[in-house]
Amino acid sequence: MPPHQPRSTTPLTDAPAGDWSRVSADLAMVDGTYWLTVARPDTTPHTRPLLAVWTKGVPHFVCGPRTAKARLLSGGPNVSLAVSTARLDVVVQGRVERVSDPSRVRAVAETYPKVYGWAPVPEGDLLIGPDGAPTAGPPPYAVYAVPPTVVHAFPTDAAEHGATRWRFGDRDEHA
Repeated sequence: MPPHQPRSTTPLTDAPAGDWSRVSADLAMVDGTYWLTVARPDTTPHTRPLLAVWTKGVPHFVCGPRTAKARLLSGGPNVSLAVSTARLDVVVQGRVERVSDPSRVRAVAETYPKVYGWAPVPEGDLLIGPDGAPTAGPPPYAVYAVPPTVVHAFPTDAAEHGATRWRFGDRDEHA
């Protein structure tokens, strides 16, 4: 199975299941706010807004090294990203990964201006300027990815499908 493709699809209502290719296409076009939730060491949730982009089928975001997000993400915890599209409310669950490959960092840098109009510059495994990234703290910016383990989509209108869960990878995490 190709990476970042669901291995199973489950309708969560009596309505038909959603089509991952349509949902992922919607997600690639989102130019709004995502909400990242990560657990603090005492297990209380830390939820903050951020601007994520989908690159190569995976959501990516940035943050400065001195932010609370960066400190909480340092251990590669399980996280969730929530966002609303024109048709859906979507929750992506997965284990966050710090992106260190310069070619992936460059791909993320090239996606941000297409989606948000913010044009960061790749420098090794970091992004720099211009004028700071909204919601990310001061530069330089580390790049993070959230390869999905589970994605839930809930229609917000008279969609052709009902609420749906997609599972990715080999594990049954985050049911």
